[in-house]
Amino acid sequence: MRMLSPSLRLPLLASLVLLGCSGDKSSGSEAANGKQGPVVALVNGQPVTAEEVEAKLREQPAFIRARYATPEKKKEFLDNLIRFELLAQEAQRAGLDKDPEIQATLQKVMVQKLLRQQQEATGTLSETELRKYYDEHLSEFVRPERVRVSHIFLPAVEGDTAKRNQARAAATKLLADVKAKSAGANTSAFELAAAEHSWDKATKSAGGDLGFLSREELTQAWEAPLAAAAFAITADSGVGPVVETSKGFHLVKLLGRQLGTNQDFDSVKARIESRLLSERRARALDDFIAGLKSKAKIEVRDDVLAQVKVDAEGAPALPPTSDARQP
Repeated sequence: MRMLSPSLRLPLLASLVLLGCSGDKSSGSEAANGKQGPVVALVNGQPVTAEEVEAKLREQPAFIRARYATPEKKKEFLDNLIRFELLAQEAQRAGLDKDPEIQATLQKVMVQKLLRQQQEATGTLSETELRKYYDEHLSEFVRPERVRVSHIFLPAVEGDTAKRNQARAAATKLLADVKAKSAGANTSAFELAAAEHSWDKATKSAGGDLGFLSREELTQAWEAPLAAAAFAITADSGVGPVVETSKGFHLVKLLGRQLGTNQDFDSVKARIESRLLSERRARALDDFIAGLKSKAKIEVRDDVLAQVKVDAEGAPALPPTSDARQP
């Protein structure tokens, strides 16, 4: 039977809890709570009838019901009813039904309490665990400002005065030409010039695009003067002055900017704790239900499930999913 991803199972089970998915059923019978009907599944001898499945489907909003119109999706819905029934049975075996509070409530509250107990059993997270996650995911919380720039590179090594003077003059002339053309209708003048004149083979075919880089990354790749010039440009698509480095001369165009973030541990500690606790509880719940299933006897009658009616009238059309089956 197809299983849902861990991030979806807990919310779906909570939804079924609120709906009160399971009643007290007579073992092995075709009846449940006095309702006659064909049995879709048996969970440790307890029947789940087609009538019950249809009733729970009717309790869903129309746009949710529409999700379960196919045989595969109906199996998915039934699987969650089975999961709920397993939890309900385990709750009874755990003695929670003797609790005075539980005796005054529906079965759904018993399952809610079991789920709360399972969550509490996962324990708490230590400061060390939270700090470890922060350190291992530091780039999520601390990111330097980055700019996306294009450049045109004209090489001229230091020490060759004649070559550098020639390259400087060529860069100055090229900058004036690019600015003149950009002022008109040619918005791609810089990129076309890079493709024609730049000596940076790695980027010239892409119009000189270096991608998003931090100041440190730009400095390591093309030295501090180019990094300083790139970060000094204030307007997107702005072109800076000619930049001189030990490698030669550059024309620089700003394509975009990403602001940096600097969230210290204390400011994100609660968020990390919530995330890790949620992941831990989801895994613990999966393991708990897997254990219940391994000890349970579950029978699913596909022919009966196929007859379950899904009333999707009035529901908006849903976009196709990656696992959708074509009629």
